[in-house]
Amino acid sequence: MTAFDPTTRAPTAPRLPWDPADPYAFYESRRRAGDVVWDDEAHAWLVLGYEAARSVLRDPGWSSDPLVDPVARAALGPVGAQFAARTMLFTDGATHRHLRGPLRDVFARGFVAGLQTGIDAIVADVVDHPATGEVVDLMAGIALPLPLAVIGEWLDLDPDCSDLLRELSPAIIRTLGALADEADLRAGSEAAAALMAQFLPIAADRRAHPGDDLLSFLATDPTLDLDEVVANTLLLAVAGHETTANVLGSGLVRLLTPAPDGTPPAARFAPDDPGLVSELLRLDAPAQAVVRTATADHDIAGVRVPTGDTVLVVVAAANRDPAEFDDPAAFRPGRGGPAALSFGYGAHHCIGAALAELELSAALPRILARRPRLAGPVTWRDTPAIRGPRAVPVVFEAD
Repeated sequence: MTAFDPTTRAPTAPRLPWDPADPYAFYESRRRAGDVVWDDEAHAWLVLGYEAARSVLRDPGWSSDPLVDPVARAALGPVGAQFAARTMLFTDGATHRHLRGPLRDVFARGFVAGLQTGIDAIVADVVDHPATGEVVDLMAGIALPLPLAVIGEWLDLDPDCSDLLRELSPAIIRTLGALADEADLRAGSEAAAALMAQFLPIAADRRAHPGDDLLSFLATDPTLDLDEVVANTLLLAVAGHETTANVLGSGLVRLLTPAPDGTPPAARFAPDDPGLVSELLRLDAPAQAVVRTATADHDIAGVRVPTGDTVLVVVAAANRDPAEFDDPAAFRPGRGGPAALSFGYGAHHCIGAALAELELSAALPRILARRPRLAGPVTWRDTPAIRGPRAVPVVFEAD
């Protein structure tokens, strides 16, 4: 297989034929050909096996930088390219360590655990708000507002900033996964530009007059310039609340959908079971795939991947690798075994993992205590490589 030349890419990037409601049959059909397979539609290698995925995410010789692709660079434009070049998600090596380093301590589990009381209060306010007996959209009413309120409180954002963040985040999130086409990249770049314009004067003010909040903490770090502060603040705010919302939505769909015997899984497990969140994350990872570009030749699972080729590390498939997980499609909280790759692995392991897990662990028991039931068909977002429900109609049967 010769290296893919990005200058020959069609104006609209191809999409893999996965169904956002249930992409797993597609992964398993491709896994039959091996843990690493070439896909003509994606112009990329699909990395489907657990160990193969960990090796790409862990080992040197791979780049997270979308700007190595001339098509992506042109579609992003100057502002989008600047945003990508200044965020820890899209940088490698020393630049990545420079951007991630200031956040390491405040996102450590010990520090994040200190946010428990505040998160519990936000969860209570959001989850208890919908009326009993009325059909509500779980996504619009709880799953999206809850993590947005948490990160908004930590950053000390005013309501206008939070509203703009919620309005523009969907356009940006489409560019954070694999397979975003040129229209997605342009729309995401425009949304990022609008948010950067909104946040830059706020960051400058926090640098001069810091408060006791995360944005002030970043703004006063002497190693970061203001553009870096703003770009990574937006990354934390957008990716953080969208990821948690998608897991919460898809996880509750799983818990509330009746099994063949008519009993929903939520009735068979304690809402505060410590294994519940980790198993939902394994089965319903919001980031279905992440993209890497080979900066050296690699042999992965017996397959030669040449320098310059693109790989899609399909973490949703790796999390269901039958070589690592017994009966991998089954929902088994507390199953043990290796850690899922839903938050990535290696240098780019999601810095907000502990915060997301804390939010989910606080929200799920309180939501389930209100005895929700599905009240209509679930619809799913058609977002390349990022999976989550668009709408989840439910009725709460208890206060």
